Amino acid sequence: MSSDRYTAPLTPDTIAAVTNQYFDLEKPYALPRYGNDCTAYVTGKDYMKAVADAIRGAKKFIFITGWQVDSDVELDQRGVAGHPGRLTELLADAMARGVHVRVMLYDAINMAVDTHEEITRTRLDSLPTGKGSMKVMLQNANTGRAVVKWGSKDSNAYFSHHQKTVIVDGSVAFVGGIDLAYGRWDTNTFDVVIDPKIHVLNDAYNGQVSRGRRMNAEEVKLTNWVGHRPGFMWPPKREVLNESCQPRQPWQDIALRIKGPAAFDVFVNFVLRWNSFAGTGTNFMDGALTKSWFDDLGGTQSLVDPLQKGGGTTTVQVCRSASSEQLRDELNIWRRGSYVTDDWKQPNQKRRETLVKTREAWAGEHQTSIRDAMINSIRAAQGYIYIENQFFVSDCGVDDKMTQSPAKNQIVHELSEAVRRAINANRPFHIWIVLPEHPEGLLEDEATASQAWWALQGTRRGQHALIRNITMYLIFKKFKDAGDSVPVRTAWGYDALAKELGMENKWRDYVTVLNLRNFGHTKDFMLTEMVYIHSKLMIVDDAVAIIGSANVNDRSLNGNGDTELAAVVVDDSGAAMTDVGQGIRIVTRKFARDLRMKIWKKHFGMSVDQATTGIKKQGLPAGIDLERPLEKASIKALRDLAVANRKIYNQVFLHTPRDSFGTLAEGREHYKRKGELDLTWTPPLDPDYMSGGKHNIAKASAELANIKGFFVEMPLQWGSKEAKTPPPPLGASTMIARNEVPAEPEVPETTGITEQV
Repeated sequence: MSSDRYTAPLTPDTIAAVTNQYFDLEKPYALPRYGNDCTAYVTGKDYMKAVADAIRGAKKFIFITGWQVDSDVELDQRGVAGHPGRLTELLADAMARGVHVRVMLYDAINMAVDTHEEITRTRLDSLPTGKGSMKVMLQNANTGRAVVKWGSKDSNAYFSHHQKTVIVDGSVAFVGGIDLAYGRWDTNTFDVVIDPKIHVLNDAYNGQVSRGRRMNAEEVKLTNWVGHRPGFMWPPKREVLNESCQPRQPWQDIALRIKGPAAFDVFVNFVLRWNSFAGTGTNFMDGALTKSWFDDLGGTQSLVDPLQKGGGTTTVQVCRSASSEQLRDELNIWRRGSYVTDDWKQPNQKRRETLVKTREAWAGEHQTSIRDAMINSIRAAQGYIYIENQFFVSDCGVDDKMTQSPAKNQIVHELSEAVRRAINANRPFHIWIVLPEHPEGLLEDEATASQAWWALQGTRRGQHALIRNITMYLIFKKFKDAGDSVPVRTAWGYDALAKELGMENKWRDYVTVLNLRNFGHTKDFMLTEMVYIHSKLMIVDDAVAIIGSANVNDRSLNGNGDTELAAVVVDDSGAAMTDVGQGIRIVTRKFARDLRMKIWKKHFGMSVDQATTGIKKQGLPAGIDLERPLEKASIKALRDLAVANRKIYNQVFLHTPRDSFGTLAEGREHYKRKGELDLTWTPPLDPDYMSGGKHNIAKASAELANIKGFFVEMPLQWGSKEAKTPPPPLGASTMIARNEVPAEPEVPETTGITEQV
């Protein structure tokens, strides 16, 4: 490929205008909207506080979507008597003011996953409505997929309604990866030690262990109803995590608040989803959100005009993943127009007809505008890419067992090509990928093991893995520059050739794969747990940020799986040529740049804001230049820090993932007691940190104090001696995530008597 695309960074300083290179303009869900005021949230605490404040300020309506919504989740004011920050309290207060609430939940197939939607609907429907109203709809992805295994067509079986949005009065919208659900509320501290006053009952959550104790009498009282306002939900089997010896799972996620014209497109997505399901199937009793109803509540008056530039500085395109069947279901809604068309304020019939014809032409194919925007942004990258994602399942050929990758999406290929272009142009380039150590759930479960396996294949071990591809491109370049023909090898053969040439670690100049982890201790036990990466984030060149609900897997990206929503954010202000390291000057923009640096400060431990027995607040690590991430010293310092941190964890703890574990579940052997796996306790430490059969808290803490921040190296050889490829459940393309808390039937409230444990 020509290196002409790299000449722009060599021009003198200039202010760059917004371009269309990042957006999906081929078959988009919505057009880019101008003048938005955008705020990114890097903690669940800050996000939920912003949502709570928006609910308190609502005047007309509140629309909520979620893969999982728990009615008793505390959005703010945790630890305050009476728990006034619970979702039920906030919504009941809003309805008393005359606000109308509509909630759209994933109608889970409980044999596969339980998201508590039935009990959440029951509790929300029980709230006093005052002058307002409450309606809750359960729905699934409209995939049109046939499930042969069940012997009949069932489009709702293994694909989910996965969008996470809150829309208030049509002028402010929240999007991202954070459900209003258990475990998502977290701080910059990533504390692994449970505070029962802050993490009440189900909110003290860890999907990697089993609950260790029964509820106590005070916790039972928390479940009491007061009038028609429910208390906290009963935990399954009346059991909770044992705070004395079990860690909670910290949660890393990213969300976005949009004030301005793009909020309209989030609003319209809700109406399209609701109205296309209303009156059909299991939703035959649910009425549509009609224009007359909307006009009566005064909703139109508060809607933002999407065709007018707002007062903010960011251009935002809202993107979706949606099936062709869903698009066909939505056509009649588009044809009727009214308040879902972006010309609602100043009707333009000719323009409206043109857009309807366009949507009719596109309805035969799946809508993949999130994937397309990601690919466009990767192809536009000139310096670096930063990714945080819950999954990394992309087409990478076969694994070493010759099992074909279950994925068809081309994200790994596109990332590889971005590096190839840089290698051929003799330019530095880097990709940072931050993943959970494994998807949440038990490593003994097929779904968890399979997705962990394929993340390792996509990054390092698969036939066309990202790192393997980069190694191959580096070899090609070396031989081409020398004027020699490139030796022909199998994909795995280039690893051996790289070692012969002393290039086996050269790929580290171009990619770093990371996890996050923290530790802490109680009176008697040293605890550690991975920080669960649930983000769906991509930042390219500190110029564009994509924030949403879409994972790097086929379910999220290919349109015929989960329903997803994301925002592509490009700041119009603060755009200028920037020295990002190694002499490279690229156009960066304020929103994306500030977001990446805020996240890095958090992960380096610079933003720790609470007293903790784990990682303490610290300064910027030596060698790191936050403003020039492409500097060789910055790349090396981050990698060395992550390697050193991982080494310390593995030195103190016996069960943490590491390259020496031949199987994915090998570390779990240390949880065994009397020969049986017991996940209700904390296993022994390395013998050097034990004393008299107990954890030596002082000695272990002294060693762990050498850890700097939360980054740890991802063990890319972990599980490489598995006897066979972990099988994906329910078919290769339908891998699902294990849910956090398997709910059970609610205690009947009509008796007025609280069940005792």
